[in-house]
Amino acid sequence: MLTRVFSAWVMVALPAVLLLLSVRLLMGEWFIRLEYARPDFPPDVYGMSPAERLGLALTGLRSVTQPPGASILREVRFADGRPAFNEREIRHMQDVYLLQGAAFRGGALLAPGVAGAWLCLWFPPPTRRLAWRSLERGGLLTLALILILVLGFALYFDTAFTLFHRIFFEGDTWLFLPTDTLIRLYPEKFWFDAAMFIGGLTALQALLLIALARWRLRLHPPASLPGARKPSLPG
Repeated sequence: MLTRVFSAWVMVALPAVLLLLSVRLLMGEWFIRLEYARPDFPPDVYGMSPAERLGLALTGLRSVTQPPGASILREVRFADGRPAFNEREIRHMQDVYLLQGAAFRGGALLAPGVAGAWLCLWFPPPTRRLAWRSLERGGLLTLALILILVLGFALYFDTAFTLFHRIFFEGDTWLFLPTDTLIRLYPEKFWFDAAMFIGGLTALQALLLIALARWRLRLHPPASLPGARKPSLPG
């Protein structure tokens, strides 16, 4: 009974672990720099220079990934001395800071739980195949979920983007004007590319785990039942 619980836990929780890992990898300066360096990245139509825009975008990232959070945005100014972010934007970024912190704290607990359950299946030889099978099934479930999410964002980006924010943020706190700094720093293309990157990286992790599990399963076929007769060879 307990082995079934461990197996089900690995299969069900693995997609969340892989997804959170992909999101964490995305939340680095490298992705913003990569996006801003792309020739098809939308320019700022309100006159912000590329260097100023990149600097503000990196500051925005730090405001949601590092203490003390979005309060640092109150001190940020445009080149002409005006405040770069209004209070509505700062409140939203603080919500993002709290949300990502809670998500990654949960992931820090979830990942060892998955690893522990898998090891409980792997160490006893009788359940070792079940350990690899649960890993394979978790990878397949991840691929199915990611396919749905990627197709949703690719075909219905506005709807998917709105649904995401309505689930994780209160009211209309995430809605901004086209002239607001957050929209100018992180346009729609930025979020579309981010969604595709997260989906692609998560799928790649799942495929690698599936390949590893199937390789191990081929190396260790099911043991014969006790007392079973081996087929006799001709002659």
